[in-house]
Amino acid sequence: MNDLAKILTASSLAFAVSLAMPGCGEPSSPTSGERHSADDGHDHAEGEQSDHQGHDHAEGEQEEHVDNSHGGITSLGKITIAGTTLAVSASDDIITSSEIDLDIDVEAGPIPAAVRCWIGDESGTGALKSKADGHGDHFHGQIEVPASLAGARLWIEVESASGERSLGSMTLK
Repeated sequence: MNDLAKILTASSLAFAVSLAMPGCGEPSSPTSGERHSADDGHDHAEGEQSDHQGHDHAEGEQEEHVDNSHGGITSLGKITIAGTTLAVSASDDIITSSEIDLDIDVEAGPIPAAVRCWIGDESGTGALKSKADGHGDHFHGQIEVPASLAGARLWIEVESASGERSLGSMTLK
């Protein structure tokens, strides 16, 4: 093979590799740890939604969006814990040994720094305590339903900005 053919082959290979690899000039993904907004220089096609939907995440924090269109949702009622009134809703079907989707809206009082939930007894024996994701005055999460609902309640722990934790419970309807 002559020198010109070798140079052309090497150039073609280098070009092909550069197309296959991410690099200069490509926009970074929203999960790369950079702040990202809906209007930072790129367009979304009509009807296409941004995967960040207005949330502003700190550097290094990654976001995960789940489809929050849980079939049917049933209100479990309201509860006041540490001066915060919460409206609580859950998936229609509460089936043992499964998970339910839980939505918690702050209706009055201070917005908690964190909300944790579980189904079972007050101490959480054998239950998996789950921290709900918070967005402003709304929290949502998935809670494991135990194998038996006999005597079980939904427990909600509210943590204040100062780190103080308060607990309340409600029946599952």
